[in-house]
Amino acid sequence: TAEAVEAAWRKVIARHGLKKESRIGYSIGVAYPPDWGEHTISLRPGDKTVLQPGNVVHSILGMWMDGWGIEVSETILVTETGNETLTKFPRDIHVKA
Repeated sequence: TAEAVEAAWRKVIARHGLKKESRIGYSIGVAYPPDWGEHTISLRPGDKTVLQPGNVVHSILGMWMDGWGIEVSETILVTETGNETLTKFPRDIHVKA
């Protein structure tokens, strides 16, 4: 489910003493007109939507602290066997000097 994906993220960051209370992603595509999350898949606690092959989500794994932050944004396709990252961008770290 959508909430199970978010729970897995929350479990990993908790091991590092971090916490994020906002959603970590939402559905995108021609079948999902933009809105504020009331009528789409939302990767957050309470969304019991079953993810199905063909669903596409925009994952926004971000952490913002005092004076710094990091965010990883990915477009992910749900497949029969798991998922496929659709974002084809170099995975280099860019540091603002």
